[in-house]
Amino acid sequence: MIFLLKRIICYAMVLSLIALSAAPALAKPAPGDFADLLEHWAQRNVSAVCNLGLMSGMGENEQGSQVFSPDGLVNRAQLALVLQRTFELDYGEKSFIKQPQAGDYYLDVDNGAWYAEAVKFCAINQVFDSAEKFYPEQAVTRIEVARAIHRSIKAKGLNIPMIMLMPYYQDMEGLSQEDSNALVFASNTSLMKGDGQNWRPQEQITRAELATVLNSLLRLLAVDESYDGQEYRLAPGHSFTLMLDSNPTTGYSWTASYDEKVLALDARHYQQAGEGNIMGQGGKDTWRFKALQAGTAEIKMVYSRSWESVEPIKTFTLKIVIAPGQAETGKVKVSSRMLKEKSDTMDVDLEIPVISGLEAVLQSAINQRFEGDAMELKQSLETGLKAYLAECKAEGYPIRSYQLFTRYQQCRLNDKVLSLYVDYYQYTGGAHGITERRAYNIDLKSGELLPLAAMFKPGYDYKAVIEQEIKRQIALNSDVYFKGDQGFKGLNKEQGYYLEDENLEIYFGQYEIAPGVSGIPEFKIPLKLLSI
Repeated sequence: MIFLLKRIICYAMVLSLIALSAAPALAKPAPGDFADLLEHWAQRNVSAVCNLGLMSGMGENEQGSQVFSPDGLVNRAQLALVLQRTFELDYGEKSFIKQPQAGDYYLDVDNGAWYAEAVKFCAINQVFDSAEKFYPEQAVTRIEVARAIHRSIKAKGLNIPMIMLMPYYQDMEGLSQEDSNALVFASNTSLMKGDGQNWRPQEQITRAELATVLNSLLRLLAVDESYDGQEYRLAPGHSFTLMLDSNPTTGYSWTASYDEKVLALDARHYQQAGEGNIMGQGGKDTWRFKALQAGTAEIKMVYSRSWESVEPIKTFTLKIVIAPGQAETGKVKVSSRMLKEKSDTMDVDLEIPVISGLEAVLQSAINQRFEGDAMELKQSLETGLKAYLAECKAEGYPIRSYQLFTRYQQCRLNDKVLSLYVDYYQYTGGAHGITERRAYNIDLKSGELLPLAAMFKPGYDYKAVIEQEIKRQIALNSDVYFKGDQGFKGLNKEQGYYLEDENLEIYFGQYEIAPGVSGIPEFKIPLKLLSI
């Protein structure tokens, strides 16, 4: 009887162990736990970016398990969403006359699509090329990913150090200057390396490869030990990633304390260094914090063993300042105000400069000039479009969509003068459109536009000096310009100019002194040649 009882107890214990070992398989998988990643080379990278909320799975398989589809190709919609999450792309310092939607930028993006918000913010930050269609389902290549990341970094104003070496790959030839720069950045920061000979720019990228790129990118963007005792600033609603060295196998772990009314911990993840196959090897503890409201907070990190009462072997302190990204009081600044409208017959994309930091009445007058010029041109095109559509309907002509784009370039700004120009591009039919450049050189004390003559002392023959220099530069490349009466005859009364660096830039309109294919002729006149 006793023997039988022992056997029953033994069987019960075995069944209990079997039940316990099966329990994890029945539990809801955590982000990053996917059935199709078992022993996959990118498992650790996928787990990291998914646990931090940057990527997610692709649904469930027939058995009801989550899948990631690591070898599936990344399309443009997925890339837009990942970049928007990683860089927290938003309106930045741009304001809008009318709240934009994704469909205002691309005709094939439904404003209700799961990726529409991300596409909109990518468009606002010029992460993807402006075009009529976005092609959300189109697979992306390695160079497209590198370019989009490089543009996102520029849009956020981030400065990421890298090795200043020019890598050489046999398949770099034929890339644009922008793509070459993006490739160099991706290679030198180890985001996307080649195989020694080729970088494979036109090769399509898989979801596993993108996760690996993102995990490396996180390390470049993260706050680390070098920030100890420093201050970190961000806007309400934005997040940042903190990464610190750690080794749980030693029994040590990080404990964080902070004001939970100001900061929220969105995610935490640990990743072992290297391939993760060395016993006792350390790695990185990663935290994703979100700023809840404006204010200040201090994150205090202690690295210790929970059962020891001795002083921690490491500490880390970071002061967090949370404030809207606005210009400092009294500091003159130029930002952008946008208007984006897209229809079957007209595409409008206006970037209008907005100045801040001046006395209210003066500031309003300057901004009204910027907006007034843009809206006047828009209304003129709309009037012409109505007549054009009526003519096409009456005569049965095919309709070509009108276009109006504006972009500005700030050239000089100090407490006395603002110098910038706006390029107004319009297309109303024909082989190509035309660009009109308007420079705004503004006295910040009076708000008045400064003609070229106002830049010089009375009696100084600035025209002779400038015209001589322009003629010299034209002679160096005379085939580009018109000859005789059609060519350069001298400065006019309303000569276009702007100030940039140590130069006075004189420009002329398209077709004014050169063929249209030459664009807008510009001449740099060194200020040292002039008496300004």
